[in-house]
Amino acid sequence: MKRKSVKTIAASIAMIMCLSACTSTGNVINNDGATGVSTPAIEDATNSGTVSDGAITTGYQVTVVNHPISSSQDGKVLCTGSYPEIVLSDECKEKYPKLSENINNYNETNSFGSTNNISEYASWAMEDDYNTEGYYDSKSADIVRFDDKLFTVFEISSSFTGGAHPNHYSYSTNYDPVTGEILRLDQVLDDSSILYDGIRTELEKAYPGIMEEVDSFYFQEEGQDPDQFVQKLKDDTYTWTIDEKGLNIFFSPYEIASYAAGDLDITLSAKDYPNLVKADYLLDKPQDLTSIVSRTDADTIEVAPTEKEPDPESVSISNPTWKYYKASEATVPASSHLTLTKTKEEKSDYLDTYAWAEANDLQTEMLTHEDDNYFYVGTNEVEYANSYQGIDIYDTEMNTMYYSFDLSELCDGPDYEEEKTSAVHQFIRYATIVDNILYAEIGHLGYASEESDSSYIVAINLATNELVFRSEPLVANGSNFKIVDDTIICGYGFTSEPDHIYLLDRFTGEKYDSIQINSAADQFQIKGDTLYVATYNTAYEFTISH
Repeated sequence: MKRKSVKTIAASIAMIMCLSACTSTGNVINNDGATGVSTPAIEDATNSGTVSDGAITTGYQVTVVNHPISSSQDGKVLCTGSYPEIVLSDECKEKYPKLSENINNYNETNSFGSTNNISEYASWAMEDDYNTEGYYDSKSADIVRFDDKLFTVFEISSSFTGGAHPNHYSYSTNYDPVTGEILRLDQVLDDSSILYDGIRTELEKAYPGIMEEVDSFYFQEEGQDPDQFVQKLKDDTYTWTIDEKGLNIFFSPYEIASYAAGDLDITLSAKDYPNLVKADYLLDKPQDLTSIVSRTDADTIEVAPTEKEPDPESVSISNPTWKYYKASEATVPASSHLTLTKTKEEKSDYLDTYAWAEANDLQTEMLTHEDDNYFYVGTNEVEYANSYQGIDIYDTEMNTMYYSFDLSELCDGPDYEEEKTSAVHQFIRYATIVDNILYAEIGHLGYASEESDSSYIVAINLATNELVFRSEPLVANGSNFKIVDDTIICGYGFTSEPDHIYLLDRFTGEKYDSIQINSAADQFQIKGDTLYVATYNTAYEFTISH
C-alpha cells in the first residue's frame, strides 16, 4: 500500500497575465493573443540540472530555461516531465543581488524536486497495470512582471500518476526585487476588507451561478474563519498578480469549487476597487516583456526509476495464553505511576463525540490513524468494516513501511495452553508505538458473555518481534487509549456491564487503578495535564498528576 502525496488539484491552464521588466515598461500581446516572449536558441544550455553562471548571454534581462526529464526502463518510457530554471542577466544580478540569491535557491529546489519526482513516479508507473500511457510531472514558469516593486513568477504544474484524470494547478510567487523577500498578498493591499466581497462579486459576474457551488464547497475546519476568502488571506494561499488593470486572482480546480468548474480567474480592477491595492504596486500602463524575457529548451535529463525498498515481511505473533501474560520475570513495573483527579463531569442523554472533540479543540482517533512519527494502517479485514487483524506501520508520508504484523492469532487464537479459539472474531481497535514497543488494543464489538477473553492490551517488542505482555481481559474496548509516562490509560464498558477507566503499567500491563464512570469510554485525548474522556452519555475531564 502506498499513499501518493501528490497535490490533487486539477484541470485546464489558467490564462497568464503579462506584466513587466527590469528597466522598461509596456506590454505587448502576440498576434495569437498570448503574452509573448521570444525564444532565440541558446547554444550552451546543458542537461546538468541547471545552467551555469555566464552560460547564457542573449541580451535579455531574464531567460527561462525549460529542462525536460525522462525516466525509462527496458526501452519503455515510464515518466516524463520538466522544470523551469530562471537565469538573470549579469546586469540584473548586480542590481538585485538578494533577488538573484533567492532565484538561485528556487532553481536548485526545482532541479532537485523535479528529478526526484520523475524518478519516484517512474517506479510507481512500473507497478500500475491499468495505465499504459505513462506518468508525467511537468512544471512551467513565466516571468509576468519585473520592475523595482515586483518580480512575479507564474507557474503551472501538471501531473498524472494514475487515477481518473490528471492533476494541475497554477501558483504565483511575488518577490520584492530589492529585498529578495516573497511578498504576501496582505502586504500589497491598502484596504483588505474590500477584497472578500470583491472576489464574490467578480466571480459571480464572470461565472454566473458559481457562488452557490463555491459556498457549498468550503469546509470550515476548527479555528478557521467562516468566510473562506478571509481565511485564504490569513493563510496566504491566493495565487495573484498585479498589472495596470488591477489585482488578478486565479483559482485552480478543487481550490474553491469542483474539478468540473475548471479554472476560475478574475480581475479586481483599480477602477472599480480604487482603494484595494496600494498605489505603489499599480502600473499606469501595460508593460512589455518581449524585449526582456527569452525562453529556451535544454537537453533532456535522463533519470533512473527509484529503486523501491522492499516492504518488510509480515510478522505473526503467537498467542501464549488467553490469560494475563508477561514474557519475562525480569520485566518489572514502573517505580511510580500517574494519578487522575476528576475535575469535570457533564452528563447528557447522548454525547456526540465529534461535537465534543470540536468544542475542546481535539481530534478523535481510531485505527487507521497518524501520530507525530508513524502512520498506522489496518490490514486483513474480517467480517465488517474496520475490523482489522493485521497492521502496517509507515512513516507519516507513507513513503516507507517500517513494520508489518499479522495479529490474527492474538485476535482469534488458538493459544498455546489450551488450543482454544475465540468464540467471535476479535480485531485491532487501536495501536501506537512508544520507545520501540508497539502497543495494541484488541477486542470485539459485543458483550463479555459472547467472549470473555477479549478487550485487552498487548505489547510487542519491535526489536525482537516478541510479545512483551498481554493484559488481563475486559480492560480496553474504546476507540483509542493513551500512554502517559509509564501508564496506559484505557477503558472498558458495555451495556449492563461495569464501566471503568483503567490504569495499566506500561512495562508489565498490570492493572494498578480503576475509576468508575457512567458509561463506556470511547475517546481519550490529552492537552497539557488534562485528560479528556468521551463516553456514551458523559464528558469527563481529569487532572493528570505525575
